[in-house]
Formats: sequence, C-alpha cells, structure tokens
Amino acid sequence: MKINLDRIDSGFGMLAKAGNHQVYLDNTEDFGGQDIGFRPMQLMLISLAGCSAIDIITILEKGRFSIRNYSSEVRAVRREEMPKTFEKIDLIITIDTDATDDAMDRAVELTKTKYCSAFAVLEATASIDLTIIRS
Repeated sequence: MKINLDRIDSGFGMLAKAGNHQVYLDNTEDFGGQDIGFRPMQLMLISLAGCSAIDIITILEKGRFSIRNYSSEVRAVRREEMPKTFEKIDLIITIDTDATDDAMDRAVELTKTKYCSAFAVLEATASIDLTIIRS
C-alpha cells in the first residue's frame, strides 16, 4: 500500500493520492488552515465507518441476506492532553436488511474481532461502542 501527500498551499492544505484516488486534507481557519479538506483525525473516523461497512455488508451478503440501505454515524471524544488521541468512539449503524438477529450479531462480532483493521487500530487507545439500528 502506498500513498503520496503533497502540500498544495502555503498553509496546511494537502492533497493525498493513492492510485486514481485523491482526498484533500487541511486544518480549520482557527488553526491556520483554509478548511478545504478533512482533518487527519476525521479521516481515521471515516476509515472506521468505511472498514466496518465493507465488512458487515460482505458478511451479510455472503450469508445471502440483502441490504436495502446502510448508513453510519461516528461520534468521538478526544483527550485534552497531547497527543489528542480518541478516548471514546460511538459507531452507530443504521441498516435495512432481511438478516436475522443472529446473522447481524455474527457480522458485527466478526467485524470487531477479526476483519476490521481500523477497528483494531483505534480500539488500542479508545473504547468503541458499536450500535446497530434496524430501519
């Protein structure tokens, strides 16, 4: 895996590239940025949401369940002192699926304990609560 990161302005504006994909990073105006992109810690939460979504959807679809809708919200609290790592993360997943409760529980457990690398990395410093809401 490889990414490239280039500074694109005189502040904190950065462009990250990986293959044909790119994402902008920056800081808020309060801290010298122009607010043109995500903050690095936001990208970590996006990684958690995305990684768990891919895993849960894959596991359920392999079980021949359909997913009609899927969305997630991540809320996090960071430490006051440096480094300002995450202390607490709430991952709230809303899913419309025909999966049984047992299948859903299994998908969540496998995501948390086996497949989601982002979950494993963030869980080393933060407590993560994953909640499923069926719609």
